Amino acid sequence: MSGSSRSQDLPMTLLPLTLKHREEIDQTVLKRVHPDDLEMVIEEEGADATTTEPLLVLIMTQVMTQVVMVASTLLKREHLKDNLDVGMGSTKETLQQHPKLREMIRHACQTRSFSQIADLEIFQIPQVSDSPARSARDEDRPDFLYESFVRPYIGKAVDGFYEYLKNNNMKFKGNGLERPYYAKFCSIVQSSGTGKSRLMTELRNKGVIVLYMNLRDPSDPGFPTRDLVPARILTEDMGCTRAEYAARCFSFFTAIFQTLEQDLTSKLPRLCSGSPDPAIKSWNDEMCNMRSEARTEFFQKVQSQYEETLNKIKMSKLEPEEKTDANPVAPTAEETATKLGSISLTDEKIKAPKLEGESFVKKSYDGMLRVLQRIFPEKDKDKVSDNDPKLVITFDEAHPLSIMSIKGFRPSHILGRTINCYCQDNDASVWVVFASTTSQVADFSAPQVIHDSLRVAVAGQLVYRPYTHLGWDQNADPLSDISANNVARFDHIVGFGRPLWKSLVEKCVIAGILKLAAQKLCKSKIFDPSDTNQALAVLSQRFGLDISFGHPDAVSYLEKAVASHLRICFSTTEDRMWAFTGYPSEPLLSCVAAILLHGMPTNLELALSVLKRKVDGGMVEIGQSGELASRLLLLLAKDLFIRQDPSAGVIQDLHYNGSEDAELIDCQKVSVIDFLKYLFGKTFWSKTAEGKTAFQHAYINFSHWVPMTEFISPRVPDQTDVNSPSARCTSEEWTLRHWHRTSAVQCCRLQPLVDKMIPIYFDDPALGSDDINRVSQMFISDKAGENSNEQDLGFITRKHDSIQCLSKLPYIA
Repeated sequence: MSGSSRSQDLPMTLLPLTLKHREEIDQTVLKRVHPDDLEMVIEEEGADATTTEPLLVLIMTQVMTQVVMVASTLLKREHLKDNLDVGMGSTKETLQQHPKLREMIRHACQTRSFSQIADLEIFQIPQVSDSPARSARDEDRPDFLYESFVRPYIGKAVDGFYEYLKNNNMKFKGNGLERPYYAKFCSIVQSSGTGKSRLMTELRNKGVIVLYMNLRDPSDPGFPTRDLVPARILTEDMGCTRAEYAARCFSFFTAIFQTLEQDLTSKLPRLCSGSPDPAIKSWNDEMCNMRSEARTEFFQKVQSQYEETLNKIKMSKLEPEEKTDANPVAPTAEETATKLGSISLTDEKIKAPKLEGESFVKKSYDGMLRVLQRIFPEKDKDKVSDNDPKLVITFDEAHPLSIMSIKGFRPSHILGRTINCYCQDNDASVWVVFASTTSQVADFSAPQVIHDSLRVAVAGQLVYRPYTHLGWDQNADPLSDISANNVARFDHIVGFGRPLWKSLVEKCVIAGILKLAAQKLCKSKIFDPSDTNQALAVLSQRFGLDISFGHPDAVSYLEKAVASHLRICFSTTEDRMWAFTGYPSEPLLSCVAAILLHGMPTNLELALSVLKRKVDGGMVEIGQSGELASRLLLLLAKDLFIRQDPSAGVIQDLHYNGSEDAELIDCQKVSVIDFLKYLFGKTFWSKTAEGKTAFQHAYINFSHWVPMTEFISPRVPDQTDVNSPSARCTSEEWTLRHWHRTSAVQCCRLQPLVDKMIPIYFDDPALGSDDINRVSQMFISDKAGENSNEQDLGFITRKHDSIQCLSKLPYIA
């Protein structure tokens, strides 16, 4: 239903909200906006515009944002279509572009009726747009991401993953009579945008046969798109019993192996040269093209074979004389282990009970292996070893498999049991890989209570650690390709971190990339600074929050952060009980986090309140000497300083649609003299005119903190061999690299004398044209404490063996 507002300037389309919904919006907004602020808006006409205008704009912007935010949240909660653009309500430009909006907001404050503001079309994303510019929600559309997916692959992550699979196969064989690992499946676990999907399909260029399948939710418009046949079989209609789902799994893998056997056999005539490469390449080129007809035809065959096998399994249940698969309700390996109680599985081989359909999948697997043996014949063993991966079956977006069904089982457990049954009797390097943002797909980082899987598997206790090393900075500019004066430009900053951001540049406006980054960081179109997970994600990304390992909420928080808030999983312990995670340097995301923190007057205060609660509760550590406090103080001071008088054309909100060579406000260089005067007061430089002169050309530009795990200048065994793995870059290059990515350093806890380093750049033509000769440092010591004096600070020297940042330029300590 459409209607007109009081002004032609403000057309309106009513949202599908009931009167009760609208009353809820009104009451929620009244709770979030201070009564004094409402009165100031109501009395706007009689107020002195010179003194009140800036504050009125802030209050009105806050009212707009709260109304649209609350309405959007309510629409989601009621499962109604949410087409609201919260970003439009969070910028003062909206007020400037629509003068009549001020009158409507003032009227809403008078009547205490706010919901109609959300009905304005300026806050609603149009269903059809002729504009070539893409919104943030467009970034996950298949047509858009397809071109990013087929870009040339950059980085060596696929080489590492290939070796990971090869080593897994060697481990699977074991050295004794018993196989130490449960089955030939493993996982890739990493946050969004890091290249999991592309990594799996890139195995095809390593001579591996790759069958890629995507199980994403039907409502998820991402790319690669959902493969309907495997997704429906493995993730839908989950009201079935455990035995029924087991039959589906056995039938599915039987169908996969049968179809693979048929397809690969058809490629064998091309092996006249004796090399497997032509057959493999032919098959992979078709099956790894996500839009090929060959994929569609393949899964149609799988569907047909699946239905045929499932019917056979059902028929076998009706024939009591058939004893091969006699136990229709056989437990999974995990359940069997639970019933065994204190019996050690390593003392004695214990066979898991057979499930319905095992004979079918074993037979089809053996048939498929015979074809692989013809593709990888004995004479090619000098090129391809037994342990090199031959076939990899991948399930992307596999998190639905870890969701507990209403019948009390996890699909991933049944799938693991299925894989176990066909792979235990051979050494073929055929692997199943599950990829997801959530650690549950690998069953690691478990809570401190006993997990339902019990980490035990019949006929082998171990499950492989997930693969996490997907690479970083693949698209970063070389150090020599850009001047230190230009590092704040968007087209430079976007290359750092995960590959997703750079892959979107050619087809997306800057605003689209920034909004997508914000949505992924918050897992929401709206930043709610009072939400614990969102607030900690935004603060952690910039300020390097340290999570206490021993806190009872630590594991669940870290799992959510990796799955939903772009936190990176670095590694896991061997027993998979703990994951080491964090936010590595990613300046574009840091700028987005800064924009969210300062987007509304109350955002920073609310986010810091969340942080305070977590510090008080012991989940977030402040450091041995309060290092967190100084990180917050220094970076927030810079945030506030640069926002006093921003440059024209700078990128300072999520709606910028200008040139890619524009600068991000949080990466811009800031005068050292002006910053320290802002931080410590106007009289700071009055006692040291000489110091002020020395730093008149000095600048800082840090947008986030990054932690170190070793000394700034650790002892190196071999300083003479510059090509050795232990060789390090010079202190000047180290400092310049941090300047290029706008990062400041939190030193390791054992670092002598200092705790932090902020890069300084001297923009002085007298120093020559080489940027590496223009850098210095600002060192901060939290160790000095509140009772330190000038004499104590005099001991802080960059010539110390653990620092060794030698330069002719002045530095600050």
